[in-house]
Amino acid sequence: MSEKNKIMVEILSTVVLPKLKGLTEKNAKKIMDVSEKALGQIAKKYHNLLKEQAEKEKEQKEKALKKDKKAAEKLAKKNDKLARQASTQKKLDLLLNLKNENSVKPALATSKKTVVTKK
Repeated sequence: MSEKNKIMVEILSTVVLPKLKGLTEKNAKKIMDVSEKALGQIAKKYHNLLKEQAEKEKEQKEKALKKDKKAAEKLAKKNDKLARQASTQKKLDLLLNLKNENSVKPALATSKKTVVTKK
């Protein structure tokens, strides 16, 4: 057994497996093999979970961007509609003012003519 494996077995036996401290080298190798496999599986699962977590965060960010984009488009449409309505209202007001001004001017003009003609 290599020195690193002995150190690992010692750590495992003292920290993780305190009841198995008095193992023989053969049994220690068995535990070492099992623990290496388990640590490999744990590492794989850990990395897979990190990837999944990153993908979920990315998806959530994309959903949030889409939601913000839809809200911005909706607001832009609403503002455009309000602007068109305001423009239409201004045109109507302008037409009504022109109509009122035209109807008042001829009346003033005729009254002035009558006043001029009376003198």
